[in-house]
Amino acid sequence: MKKQLSLFVLVGFLSSLSYAGSVTVDVTLNPAGSFKAKTSDIKGTATVKGDEISASNIAVPLKGIKTGVELRDKHTLKHLEADKYPEAVLVSATGKGGKGTGKIKIKGIEKDIAGTYKISGNNVEAEFDLNLPDFKITGISYMGVGVEDKVTLHIVMPIKK
Repeated sequence: MKKQLSLFVLVGFLSSLSYAGSVTVDVTLNPAGSFKAKTSDIKGTATVKGDEISASNIAVPLKGIKTGVELRDKHTLKHLEADKYPEAVLVSATGKGGKGTGKIKIKGIEKDIAGTYKISGNNVEAEFDLNLPDFKITGISYMGVGVEDKVTLHIVMPIKK
Protein backbone atom coordinates (compact mmCIF):
# COMPACT_ATOMS: atom_id res chain seq x y z
CA MET A 1 0.00 0.00 0.00
CA LYS A 2 1.13 3.49 -0.73
CA LYS A 3 0.99 6.48 1.44
CA GLN A 4 0.15 10.05 0.83
CA LEU A 5 3.68 10.96 1.82
CA SER A 6 5.06 9.22 -1.20
CA LEU A 7 2.69 11.17 -3.28
CA PHE A 8 4.06 14.39 -2.00
CA VAL A 9 7.54 13.29 -2.71
CA LEU A 10 6.47 12.81 -6.28
CA VAL A 11 5.34 16.33 -6.16
CA GLY A 12 9.02 17.15 -6.08
CA PHE A 13 8.96 17.46 -9.88
CA LEU A 14 7.86 21.00 -9.96
CA SER A 15 8.15 24.64 -10.52
CA SER A 16 10.03 27.75 -9.80
CA LEU A 17 11.18 30.67 -7.77
CA SER A 18 8.32 33.11 -7.99
CA TYR A 19 6.37 31.36 -10.73
CA ALA A 20 3.03 29.72 -10.14
CA GLY A 21 3.68 26.00 -10.04
CA SER A 22 2.01 23.19 -8.20
CA VAL A 23 2.13 19.49 -7.52
CA THR A 24 -0.91 17.37 -6.79
CA VAL A 25 -0.67 13.69 -5.88
CA ASP A 26 -3.72 11.47 -6.29
CA VAL A 27 -3.77 8.85 -3.53
CA THR A 28 -6.18 5.92 -3.54
CA LEU A 29 -7.12 4.29 -0.26
CA ASN A 30 -8.00 0.66 0.39
CA PRO A 31 -10.68 -0.57 1.00
CA ALA A 32 -12.25 2.69 -0.25
CA GLY A 33 -11.69 6.39 -0.64
CA SER A 34 -9.03 8.75 -1.90
CA PHE A 35 -7.42 12.10 -1.23
CA LYS A 36 -5.11 14.62 -2.88
CA ALA A 37 -1.80 15.83 -1.47
CA LYS A 38 -0.86 19.29 -2.72
CA THR A 39 1.91 21.85 -2.62
CA SER A 40 2.86 24.98 -4.51
CA ASP A 41 6.27 25.18 -2.82
CA ILE A 42 8.49 24.22 -5.77
CA LYS A 43 11.75 25.53 -7.17
CA GLY A 44 12.76 25.40 -10.83
CA THR A 45 11.48 25.78 -14.36
CA ALA A 46 11.22 23.81 -17.58
CA THR A 47 12.90 24.93 -20.81
CA VAL A 48 11.45 24.63 -24.32
CA LYS A 49 13.69 24.50 -27.38
CA GLY A 50 11.89 23.86 -30.62
CA ASP A 51 9.58 20.89 -30.07
CA GLU A 52 11.50 19.52 -27.07
CA ILE A 53 11.09 20.28 -23.38
CA SER A 54 13.53 19.67 -20.54
CA ALA A 55 13.92 20.29 -16.83
CA SER A 56 16.51 19.46 -14.19
CA ASN A 57 16.98 19.81 -10.47
CA ILE A 58 13.37 20.75 -9.76
CA ALA A 59 13.05 20.67 -5.98
CA VAL A 60 9.92 20.27 -3.89
CA PRO A 61 10.30 20.88 -0.13
CA LEU A 62 8.24 18.11 1.44
CA LYS A 63 7.14 20.04 4.52
CA GLY A 64 4.87 22.15 2.29
CA ILE A 65 2.66 19.18 1.37
CA LYS A 66 -0.92 19.37 2.60
CA THR A 67 -3.62 16.70 2.44
CA GLY A 68 -6.47 18.56 4.09
CA VAL A 69 -6.12 16.59 7.36
CA GLU A 70 -3.44 17.61 9.87
CA LEU A 71 -2.86 14.09 11.25
CA ARG A 72 -2.53 12.70 7.69
CA ASP A 73 -0.01 15.48 6.91
CA LYS A 74 2.10 14.34 9.89
CA HIS A 75 1.90 10.68 8.82
CA THR A 76 2.88 11.63 5.28
CA LEU A 77 5.99 13.51 6.43
CA LYS A 78 6.90 10.56 8.66
CA HIS A 79 6.69 8.05 5.80
CA LEU A 80 8.60 10.38 3.50
CA GLU A 81 11.25 10.79 6.21
CA ALA A 82 11.10 14.53 5.55
CA ASP A 83 13.48 15.34 8.42
CA LYS A 84 16.20 13.21 6.81
CA TYR A 85 15.21 13.87 3.15
CA PRO A 86 13.63 17.36 3.11
CA GLU A 87 13.11 17.53 -0.66
CA ALA A 88 11.87 15.42 -3.53
CA VAL A 89 13.82 16.23 -6.69
CA LEU A 90 13.11 15.82 -10.36
CA VAL A 91 16.74 15.17 -11.24
CA SER A 92 16.19 15.40 -14.99
CA ALA A 93 13.42 15.12 -17.56
CA THR A 94 13.06 15.47 -21.31
CA GLY A 95 10.08 15.25 -23.57
CA LYS A 96 8.88 15.52 -27.13
CA GLY A 97 5.44 15.12 -28.70
CA GLY A 98 3.57 14.99 -25.39
CA LYS A 99 5.58 12.11 -23.90
CA GLY A 100 8.54 12.34 -21.57
CA THR A 101 10.99 10.43 -19.42
CA GLY A 102 13.23 11.35 -16.54
CA LYS A 103 14.61 10.54 -13.12
CA ILE A 104 13.11 11.40 -9.76
CA LYS A 105 14.77 11.24 -6.36
CA ILE A 106 12.72 10.54 -3.25
CA LYS A 107 14.17 9.50 0.12
CA GLY A 108 17.62 9.42 -1.51
CA ILE A 109 16.48 6.83 -4.08
CA GLU A 110 16.60 7.66 -7.81
CA LYS A 111 14.14 5.98 -10.18
CA ASP A 112 13.24 6.36 -13.84
CA ILE A 113 9.83 7.84 -14.61
CA ALA A 114 7.72 8.18 -17.74
CA GLY A 115 4.59 10.18 -18.39
CA THR A 116 2.74 12.65 -20.53
CA TYR A 117 2.69 16.43 -20.75
CA LYS A 118 1.08 19.33 -22.55
CA ILE A 119 2.05 22.96 -22.84
CA SER A 120 -0.63 25.36 -21.65
CA GLY A 121 0.27 29.03 -22.01
CA ASN A 122 3.50 29.66 -20.07
CA ASN A 123 3.29 26.36 -18.16
CA VAL A 124 3.90 22.70 -18.77
CA GLU A 125 1.36 20.31 -17.24
CA ALA A 126 2.78 16.83 -16.67
CA GLU A 127 1.38 13.59 -15.28
CA PHE A 128 3.08 10.35 -14.27
CA ASP A 129 2.61 7.40 -11.93
CA LEU A 130 4.91 6.42 -9.09
CA ASN A 131 5.19 3.09 -7.33
CA LEU A 132 5.70 3.85 -3.63
CA PRO A 133 7.56 0.62 -2.77
CA ASP A 134 10.26 1.70 -5.28
CA PHE A 135 11.07 4.41 -2.72
CA LYS A 136 10.78 2.11 0.31
CA ILE A 137 7.37 3.49 1.19
CA THR A 138 5.26 0.53 2.23
CA GLY A 139 2.67 -0.64 4.74
CA ILE A 140 0.88 2.67 5.10
CA SER A 141 -2.25 2.03 7.09
CA TYR A 142 -4.29 3.76 9.77
CA MET A 143 -7.32 2.26 11.50
CA GLY A 144 -7.72 -0.40 8.81
CA VAL A 145 -7.44 1.97 5.85
CA GLY A 146 -4.30 1.71 3.72
CA VAL A 147 -2.69 3.55 0.85
CA GLU A 148 -2.43 1.84 -2.55
CA ASP A 149 1.10 1.40 -3.92
CA LYS A 150 0.56 3.45 -7.09
CA VAL A 151 0.05 7.21 -6.92
CA THR A 152 -0.38 9.68 -9.76
CA LEU A 153 1.46 13.00 -9.82
CA HIS A 154 0.13 16.06 -11.62
CA ILE A 155 2.63 18.87 -12.03
CA VAL A 156 2.21 22.40 -13.32
CA MET A 157 5.55 24.10 -13.88
CA PRO A 158 6.46 27.41 -15.50
CA ILE A 159 8.37 27.40 -18.76
CA LYS A 160 11.50 29.48 -19.16
CA LYS A 161 11.64 30.67 -22.73
